[in-house]
Amino acid sequence: FSRQLFWLIVLFAILVSNFALYVAAEKRIDRANEVRLQAVLLADELRQSSDDLTRMVRSYVVTGKPLYKAHYQEILDIRNGVVARPENYQGIYWDLVLDDDVRPTPRSALQKPLLELMRAAGFTQPEFALLATAKANSDALVAIELEAMHLSEHSDAAAEELWQRARLMLYSDKYHQAKAAIMRPIAEFDRLAAQRNDAAVMNASNVALLFRVVMLLLIVALMFSLWRTYQALRLTLGSSVDAVKNKIDKIAQGDFDKTTSLDLS
Repeated sequence: FSRQLFWLIVLFAILVSNFALYVAAEKRIDRANEVRLQAVLLADELRQSSDDLTRMVRSYVVTGKPLYKAHYQEILDIRNGVVARPENYQGIYWDLVLDDDVRPTPRSALQKPLLELMRAAGFTQPEFALLATAKANSDALVAIELEAMHLSEHSDAAAEELWQRARLMLYSDKYHQAKAAIMRPIAEFDRLAAQRNDAAVMNASNVALLFRVVMLLLIVALMFSLWRTYQALRLTLGSSVDAVKNKIDKIAQGDFDKTTSLDLS
């Protein structure tokens, strides 16, 4: 009985340890999914900021409203860490900022360049290099956009001609090629990051499955050990616990008749 009780305790301890490892494995799955989501959000923010800059510069050149130029500069400042980022900035933001300049969310306390956030996200060197290339290409496109805004601001005799030139700059093949040079590394980053994160999720899932199977086997072994311990207890007492208790109660009441004959059924 003591030996069976010892193995019962050992099995229970192993079961508890395996359960702790299983919980840790499930958390690794959650962490892998969080990393994948963070990668998608950061890459999408770089893409979205480029599209927002294009929309603002085109709106400014066409309408001449200073608000669009101010928004253009603010997008750059947020991306470069010059000003604090708004809350939930990785969601829909500038599409909700209209002529009244009312913001959908207030500013947060986070003031970091987008490239630093990418560096801290734990991307591999090839993945980060792709995002850095996309960011550099976007910064190069900013020079074209700033020049277009400058041309559209002339008010002399050549203003109309310069304004037409500014519009063509923002819709030319060169501009579209520059936009493609931004999106191409981002698309490749999405492919590499998805491949790496899918492998991480699959590996964590396989480990969790292994611990789950081991835990089920340990539960079966524990139930079997409980049954063996119960059988060992019956053999040690010479009868069931209830039968022994009944005999003891009779002895306590002074009934010594057939007390040595225990029912083993």
